[in-house]
Amino acid sequence: MSQRITLILAIATLVILGSLSLASHVAWSWPLELITHFRVQYLVLSLIVSIVIVILWKTHHLKNKVVVFAALVLLGMNAIAVLPWYLPHSQQVAINSAKQIRVLSFNLNVQNKNAEEVINLVQNERPDIALFIEISQGTFDKLKIELKNTLTNGFRSPGGGLAILTRLPIKDVKGDNFNGKSGHNLIATLALDNKLIKFIGTHPLVPVKPSTFHRRNQQLAALSDYIPSIKEPLILVGDFNLTPWSPYYRRFVNKTNLHNTRLGFGVLPSWPRSASHVNLPSWLLPLMNIPIDHCFVSQQFGVARTHIGANANSDHASLITDLVLR
Repeated sequence: MSQRITLILAIATLVILGSLSLASHVAWSWPLELITHFRVQYLVLSLIVSIVIVILWKTHHLKNKVVVFAALVLLGMNAIAVLPWYLPHSQQVAINSAKQIRVLSFNLNVQNKNAEEVINLVQNERPDIALFIEISQGTFDKLKIELKNTLTNGFRSPGGGLAILTRLPIKDVKGDNFNGKSGHNLIATLALDNKLIKFIGTHPLVPVKPSTFHRRNQQLAALSDYIPSIKEPLILVGDFNLTPWSPYYRRFVNKTNLHNTRLGFGVLPSWPRSASHVNLPSWLLPLMNIPIDHCFVSQQFGVARTHIGANANSDHASLITDLVLR
């Protein structure tokens, strides 16, 4: 009887975990799409489950080899989805490459009133271009004053809570919702070594309910339609409220042919983080960590490094990327 119970529990565990893992290929609807974002967690769970099942099989508490095989297949399936983020990529360049440009993307969180920590973060990371998300006019004005010696040019979009500070000359900048087809985007043309580059900051809505789920996807679709028309080298950064394991992410990347600068540097989860306005147990946050802040670049850019920075009392960590215009 104990072997039968063990077999039933093993099968039930594999069916549940397998369904969660396979959802990333079919979960186009809300709320199913929400379960696609925790692929690293599914990898860890499938590793634990595989170890337990193999031990049970070795000790003759479980005699069904098919269950052992299924557990190893599930482990491999999740590993294939996660491990490539740690492998070298053709768009990587040497970390000591000359003429690097550093890009910082940071969602401050609208409830974060600690401008001093944000200023310290920027001063420590020393970006050439910084995108700020959910930033108030008052906080933006403080940052402009405190950072005026290094980030001399700035613009805050009149809607959407997006702002840019940069040392590069701004040739053109605007907020754009693509004639109502999208949420707000900040679009700028910058001069880098006498060459023009396009910079886009974006923040699709959090897909916690059907209406915001559809609006997020509409914004991704509008960006997908707009980006192929850009002729200049492109940097696209922001809080996408989307992980690489969502089918909407794959469709976006396939249509735009953009490169996620994380590739080769790891998953680098950026949310959630502990902050004064986060009402969750501190032990739970690491278990929920997922990568939803991204930096994408066109093929003209090489990537020297991408890393996660401090969170400056936000529920998001900052994302810092060092690029080389090739």
